[in-house]
Amino acid sequence: MLYEKFTTAWDNLDVETFISLFHEDYEMTWHSTGKTTNMQNADWDKLAYNMSASKHENRRCVYENEDIMITHQIATFANGSRDAILASYLKKDGLIWRQETGSTPLPKLEE
Repeated sequence: MLYEKFTTAWDNLDVETFISLFHEDYEMTWHSTGKTTNMQNADWDKLAYNMSASKHENRRCVYENEDIMITHQIATFANGSRDAILASYLKKDGLIWRQETGSTPLPKLEE
């Protein structure tokens, strides 16, 4: 399914393959601002940085079929902040078409 391709591309820092998993009509709604990102205004350079600078733990596909993929993970970012992230991906033509995320800040890990 799409989840395996998605996570493999992320883990391998394969930006080209990762981007190829998104439909040309892709839109993401940011939970924090309500802002919408699409294929034309996406910051793909920032994506490449995020792929290499963040660590993902307890990543799992909660549910996936031909129409939708739901994922959950704990992300630790370069600045040490951590979030639990729930994401919903609607599919079109086997690709990610619509995405919406929600995140909950978590305490930083003790050093």
